[in-house]
Amino acid sequence: MGTRTYYPLLLALIAPAACGGESDPPAPIERQFEVVVRADAASEAQCPHGGSVVHAGLDRNENGALDEGEIAESTLQCQDEDVAPDDETPDDPPETLVRVDDEPAGEACADGGAAVRSGPDENGNGVLDEEEVAATEYICDDALLTRMVAEPPGERCASDGIAFQVGRDTDGDGELGDAEVEWTEVECSDVIQRDVAVNTAEDLALLIDIRAIHGALSIRDTSIASVELPALAHVGGRLTVSGNSALTSLSLPALAAVGRTLEVHDNAELARVDLTGLVQTGGQLHLSENPALAAIDLPGLRKVDDEIVVRDNAALEEIELRMFDRLDDVVIQGNASLTNVLIRMSQLNDLSTQAGRVTLLDNPKLASAELAAESFQGVNVVRNASLQKITIESDRITGDVNVQEAPALDVAWLLTAAESFADHLEIGGTLYVAAPLSELWFGIEQRGLVAGGLVLEGTQIERFERSVAHVRGNVTFRRNPNLGYFEVEQVDGGLTLDDNDALGNFNVRDDGHLGGDVYFVGNDRLQHMAGLQWTRSVGGDLTISSNASLIRPAMYGLEHVGGNVSIGGNPALEHLDLPTLRRIEGGLWVNGTAMSAWSGLDALQSIGETATISGNPNLENIDLLALQRTGGFFAIRENSRLQRVGLDDLSRANLEVTGNPSLPACVVDALFERVTGSHRQEGNAERCP
Repeated sequence: MGTRTYYPLLLALIAPAACGGESDPPAPIERQFEVVVRADAASEAQCPHGGSVVHAGLDRNENGALDEGEIAESTLQCQDEDVAPDDETPDDPPETLVRVDDEPAGEACADGGAAVRSGPDENGNGVLDEEEVAATEYICDDALLTRMVAEPPGERCASDGIAFQVGRDTDGDGELGDAEVEWTEVECSDVIQRDVAVNTAEDLALLIDIRAIHGALSIRDTSIASVELPALAHVGGRLTVSGNSALTSLSLPALAAVGRTLEVHDNAELARVDLTGLVQTGGQLHLSENPALAAIDLPGLRKVDDEIVVRDNAALEEIELRMFDRLDDVVIQGNASLTNVLIRMSQLNDLSTQAGRVTLLDNPKLASAELAAESFQGVNVVRNASLQKITIESDRITGDVNVQEAPALDVAWLLTAAESFADHLEIGGTLYVAAPLSELWFGIEQRGLVAGGLVLEGTQIERFERSVAHVRGNVTFRRNPNLGYFEVEQVDGGLTLDDNDALGNFNVRDDGHLGGDVYFVGNDRLQHMAGLQWTRSVGGDLTISSNASLIRPAMYGLEHVGGNVSIGGNPALEHLDLPTLRRIEGGLWVNGTAMSAWSGLDALQSIGETATISGNPNLENIDLLALQRTGGFFAIRENSRLQRVGLDDLSRANLEVTGNPSLPACVVDALFERVTGSHRQEGNAERCP
């Protein structure tokens, strides 16, 4: 295969007209060198059954051929082993074809280039089809570089100006040499229409009187020690100050607006940022990985159109943001010295104030956080070891409020916004508080609505009342050792009370239905569950277990349970107290009670699955006189004093009666004779009256 050459690709680099007067834009810069390819026969060592080596590169000496020193990429294309029968001549292997496509600027080539694709012409049509491409290599264009130089008074500028020189780095040294300059754009006023990249202190000095840069401003990877641009008031594009290892001070006191993202990132010695005049940014405000940054002045900032990120600034002590109307997400994370955070939204032109999701994460010295807006999308406060107080002043939080791993937290206030007319706070997601706080307030005489779930875990709260009127999801109180009483007016989901050692009473005024599980486990002082006396149905499981002092459930109105009923390991339990319960869709387990006389399931007619009554050492009788059917196995086991079983309406069940030494076998036999199904008894008393 001979050498193939291709038409040069074009790189459009159109700059706007200089401020000094009307002018035509410069012509597009063509690729300086053509992409050429060459295919050589592969050696036997490279391809035992034959093949080609496809080379590609830029024709830098412009002789129309790819010389050895110009090869940038090589691809091996080997033939498969011949498999023709012995009496047939193998077909000629398909020709290796090469195709060169434009490659836009992106991951493969930062400044664009060419994609060299090669592969065998399997269908013999002389064209490398997509399905025939076996390999792709990239030949990237030489990078475009810019530099700034002073433009003296003369023909192009009446007074001093700035010349922006542009060209390709053909020698690869990372700098734009005089011989590499391909075109120049001159700015003669204090307004620059293009992007500006500052690489040296000399570049910075040229900008000292500039009022506006309509493009982007980049100060990246320099050795500059101090940046001071006292006149700069506007940057139309992105403002980036990043990777400047010697930079100690950034002073832009007149800067009022940045059209896109403002990023100050990875400046190891930067101690102070003066943005006292900044009013708004059109993109993110991103301050991260500036370990020496102790203070940032943003007293005038009122509007940020995208998220605010303040991350891993080890010396930063305070953050204060006072904004108008709208605020996107805020992430404040990993700032080792940060002690205080204030984010406050204020009304402008009678518009409501709305903020996105606020995240405070891994700030080990953060002691106080104050957040205020009429609406937040969510609040996430996690792993702030020194946090003592958090105040959220709002009418509505549309997502979750999540406060976890804050071992010093003592007080949390959730209030309606001071400038609003709302009379309560609404949380659209889950309120999850897992911290040892002693106070969680929803404001004076307020009754909050939680549309998701309510979780209090590991708190030191003693009473939780006059706070939440309605929880549409589940309510969970877990491991709150001082919680003696709580009140929630209405719960639509489930209710979990788990390991609350001091809980003596509670009150849930639901609408007669709890839609989820009811789970009461390990509440050592709880003697009754009269707080659920209005509940008529439970949508999930009812579990009452390991409550050391529980005497009676006292769920006097309960009629239906959609899951299992499990009452076990309550050593003081004397009454089941479910007198109106008629139907259990799941199974029934009763074990480990102190009952001597069975009481409290007088109306039960149906058990959908297995029933087990076991390990009740004082129980002398079982009376399920209304029970008509069970959907599974019915076991009566190891009730040492049990003498009588009353199942008068039960006609069919698979019964197992074992290990009840006081229950006469003849009583069990009589039961078996009356109830059809599989039967088994063992370990019951032999004597019959």
